[in-house]
Amino acid sequence: MIQPQRSTSRRALAYVISAAAFGALLALSHLLRAVWGIPFDTTTLIILAMIASAWYGGLGPGLLFAVLFEITLDYFAWPPKDPTRFAIVAANRIVLFGSVVLFASLRRAAEQRLRAEERRLAEALIAERAARSEAEAASRMKDEFLSVVSHELRTPLNAILGWAATIGRHEVDEATRRHAVETIERNARAQARVVDDLLSASGLLAGRLRIVPERVSLPALVADVIESSTAAINANSLHVRTRLEDAPDVFADPARLRQVVEQLLSNAIKFTPAGGHIDVDVERRGETVALTVRDDGIGIDRQFLPHVFDKFRQADPSFTREHGGLGLGLAIARELIDLQGGTISARSDGSGRGSVFTVELPAVDVLTRPSAAAAVSR
Repeated sequence: MIQPQRSTSRRALAYVISAAAFGALLALSHLLRAVWGIPFDTTTLIILAMIASAWYGGLGPGLLFAVLFEITLDYFAWPPKDPTRFAIVAANRIVLFGSVVLFASLRRAAEQRLRAEERRLAEALIAERAARSEAEAASRMKDEFLSVVSHELRTPLNAILGWAATIGRHEVDEATRRHAVETIERNARAQARVVDDLLSASGLLAGRLRIVPERVSLPALVADVIESSTAAINANSLHVRTRLEDAPDVFADPARLRQVVEQLLSNAIKFTPAGGHIDVDVERRGETVALTVRDDGIGIDRQFLPHVFDKFRQADPSFTREHGGLGLGLAIARELIDLQGGTISARSDGSGRGSVFTVELPAVDVLTRPSAAAAVSR
């Protein structure tokens, strides 16, 4: 509604300016003659003003200017001595003025269309270049991602094959055999995590991943994940501090929610140097239950922070090969939390200053309220 009103106001203003310009030229001519006695012919100025009115104001204001000019000329030539000649001259002037106004307005409109087309072409060119750059970047990221996948699958496989060959072809003592079995199991689990991430990402992209929600105690689930991660925590000499409030249950898929919690804790363990601290909190925040995983590890670069949950954006070979992983975990976590009606966010003050990840899910007692249930049913 606002745009048509503005357009109407502009057109009305163009008519007003056209009429005012004509009146100003007549007044100038009258003052020069009557007050100062200067015989000044304003015809040329009026014609130029008429062309300018059609050029900048359009056909309507230009024709208004021409009509006022013709009426003025007819007024000062009335009554005519020869009506026939008067009519012919007036008709010629009308045709001349109309042609000038029409030519000026059409020329201006054509020029404006040309400039608009040039702008559209320039914008299209910029958009095409941006799209091509994004496509090239995405292609590079996928190539790097495939390289990382190959590396993440080959590295544990080499360890498995090497130790399997050692204990299969040679006589080894019990300590060496136990170490070999532990190494094989650890690398097999690493491969399984890589395959799980790939399957989860594939399922999410294809829309085949199923969510089966039920009541889940988030504090209990988090405590269980921390307990199962004790070996990795101790191996890295980390200090984990927990604050698990007696929060209400959430409505979520327990397996998928556990996958998210494991991913956040795994990231904190992976990117926190030995002797560092990890804080894991579960608390109620209004109508949600929030999980916060805070560490004092390597942090996240400010420029990369907006892309931390993007697919493939973490697949940088130098980054992933140094710390392990595909760089898909956080992207998968965001998708899983979105599917369960929650939110996930990341915060960091920059490289070397730690990071904070927060997951919020609606509390069950909120979802069971009549108003909330009605909103969900809609």
